[in-house]
Amino acid sequence: MTKYKMVISLGLVFLIGVLAQVMFVFADIADSPSKAALEFTEAYLTYDRDTLAERFCDESRVADNIDIVDQYIYEARREAEARGYDLGMFVKEKFYHGDTETLEQTSDSAVVRVTGEANTPLRSFFWKGEDETRHVDANLVLVKENGRWKVCGYPFELARLGS
Repeated sequence: MTKYKMVISLGLVFLIGVLAQVMFVFADIADSPSKAALEFTEAYLTYDRDTLAERFCDESRVADNIDIVDQYIYEARREAEARGYDLGMFVKEKFYHGDTETLEQTSDSAVVRVTGEANTPLRSFFWKGEDETRHVDANLVLVKENGRWKVCGYPFELARLGS
């Protein structure tokens, strides 16, 4: 009888573990303002055109008939080439210790504060000189478009492109 209790106990623990994993997967799939803000920030720092375009709201995407995302990637590529690089590991930045704080939220809009650190990982690995880590601190305005949270306005250096 004791053997059966142990098997049943282990079976229940295994079943609870599987159910918990399923719940965590569904929680990770759910879109939220914080998740959108972190994805946008990471895409901005790594020049990920597709994610930027996906997480940028339609209202702010085009200014003076210029696609802001395409213009941002173009200028970054041009600046990198002027320094003798392509738009790769020496230019892209990695976002570390990303944290969010929801300042305001309604059913279809939110303001999220994103903080963290950005650094070029390859250059920082080989270059032991001056630390190039910079602090990232921005308030992002998000709206819900077509069931997804998207960043509106012109955060970071996109402000100079959109105005």
